[in-house]
Amino acid sequence: MYNGFYGFSEKPFETIPDPRFIYLTPHHQDLLDSVIGGIKEQKEFISVTGAAGTGKTALFYYLLTTLEKKIKGVFIPRPFTTFRDFVRNILLELDPAAAHEDKIIPFDQLINYLNQMSARDERLVLIIDEAQSLSREVIEELEIFFNRAPKLVQIIFVGQTGFEDKLNSPGLRWLKQRIKIQLQMKSLSEEESSDYINHRLRLVGRNALELFTPKAISMIYNYTQGTPLSLNILCDNAFRVGYTLSRKSIDVDIIQKVINELEGPGSQKAPLHSIQQTKTLWPSPVRLKVSLKIVSFAILVLVCLGGLILLVRGGFQQGSVKWGDFKTLKSPPDDTHPPEPKPISPESLKLPSPPPASLTAKRKEDPFIEIATVKAGETISFLSQKYYRMTHTTLVDIILDFNPEITNAHLILVNQEIKIPRITEELFIIQSSESTYKIYVGTFSTPDITKIYRGEPLLGGKEIEIIPRKVSAQETWYRVEVGKFDNKGEALKVIHLLKEKGLLPSFRKSPQ
Repeated sequence: MYNGFYGFSEKPFETIPDPRFIYLTPHHQDLLDSVIGGIKEQKEFISVTGAAGTGKTALFYYLLTTLEKKIKGVFIPRPFTTFRDFVRNILLELDPAAAHEDKIIPFDQLINYLNQMSARDERLVLIIDEAQSLSREVIEELEIFFNRAPKLVQIIFVGQTGFEDKLNSPGLRWLKQRIKIQLQMKSLSEEESSDYINHRLRLVGRNALELFTPKAISMIYNYTQGTPLSLNILCDNAFRVGYTLSRKSIDVDIIQKVINELEGPGSQKAPLHSIQQTKTLWPSPVRLKVSLKIVSFAILVLVCLGGLILLVRGGFQQGSVKWGDFKTLKSPPDDTHPPEPKPISPESLKLPSPPPASLTAKRKEDPFIEIATVKAGETISFLSQKYYRMTHTTLVDIILDFNPEITNAHLILVNQEIKIPRITEELFIIQSSESTYKIYVGTFSTPDITKIYRGEPLLGGKEIEIIPRKVSAQETWYRVEVGKFDNKGEALKVIHLLKEKGLLPSFRKSPQ
C-alpha cells in the first residue's frame, strides 16, 4: 500500500518471520552459537525461552537455513493437544506421502522413517514453538518416543517463560534433568532497537534517518520496550498512517496516533513523551510499597463499610432485617433466571463491508482449530502464520468471516478471543438459495488476479464473480467466487482439482 510512496522495494516491517530480515545483536549471536553448538554435540533437549514477541520464532526460522545437509530440521509452529497429531505433523514435514497412509499407526510410521534416516547417517532436529502450551500428554509421551527412537533426534523447545514453570511441575523432572542447554532471549536495548529499524529499512532501500525523526524513534522504543514484534507492528502502522496523511517523515504525532489506535478508544494512557518527562517525580520504591499498602487497606475498609450501609438501608426500606434474608447475598432463589441476552444486530457490529456470500454459514459445521486469546503485539496475519504456517489475504479474510466483530483486518485487541477455523475443502463450498452451489476461490488485494481463473479450463462456462470487501478504512480486498454448480459433489471435485493445480491459496504448501 505505501511501498511506492516511501520508495521501498517491499514492506520492511512484516510480522511474518523472514530469515532475510534477521537482525543479530551480540546477545542473539551468542544464543544462536550455543544452540548450534548443542546440535553439533547432539544434546537431546535444548530450551530457549523469552517474553512474547522477542524474536524467538524468527531466530529459529533463520537457524533452519544454516543447518548442514545431513541434519533435517522440522519446525512445529504450535503445540498439539494429542501426541498422535504431534507425530502426524512431523511426518507431514518429513514425508507427506507416508503421512496419509492410514494402515500404519503414525508413531510406527515415524519410527520406520527415523530408522531409514539412521541408515543414511542423517539426524533430525525438531523445533517446537510455543512450548509453554504443550499438553502434559504430549510431554509425557515424548519420553516413550525417545526410548524407542534411534539416537538421532534432538528437540529444541522454544517458548515463553511459562515453559520453565511447567518443567517444575510434578512428573516432568525427567525432562528438566535432560535439558542440558537452557537459554533466555532478551528484548533489544534502545540503541539496538534503533539499529533494528535501520537494518530492516536498509534492506528495502531506505535509511531510518531519512524517514524517522530521532524523537519518533525514541518514542517507538518507549512504547515497545525493544520487542521486535511490537517494533514491526508500530513501524508498519506508522508508515500506513504517514501514507494516508501524505507525510514523508514520521514524527512523534504520527507515532502517538498509531499508539492511540493500538490501545483502542477506551485507553486512558497519557502520551509517552509526557510519561517520560514526569518519570523523575515518582516516589522511591520503599515509599511506593508503603503507600500502596495504606491505600489498599483504606479501600478495603471503605468497601466493607459501604456494603454494610447499603444492606442496613435496604432492610429499613422493606421492614426489619431478618438473618434469614442474608442468604440472598450468596445465591438467588431457585425459581429465578438471569435475563435473556439481547440479540446483537448486524448493524451494531459495524463491519467495514460484510461479504455478500459469506462463508460464515458453515460455522456450525466446521470445527475450530482453537479459540485464540490475543497477546500483545499479535495481528491476524501473525495468528494465520502461527496456526496455518503461512499467511495471505485469503486466510486473513477467512478468519475475518468467522469473527465478524473485527472491524479492521490489521487491528485486534489484547485478550480478544479469535476463532481460528479449520481449513477444509468443504469450507469453500457456498450453497445458493436456488439449491445450486458456488465455490470460493480466494481473496486478493487486486481484482487483476481473476485473469488466472478466467483462462482456467476447469472453470470453462462458469461465472466468475468479483466481490469487493473493505477490510479497513483505507483498504479493499476482492473475493473471487465461481459458479454455478448443480450439486455439492461437482463443486467439491473442482475444488480438489484446483487445489492440485495450486490455484487455491489456502492449500498451498507453506515455504520451508
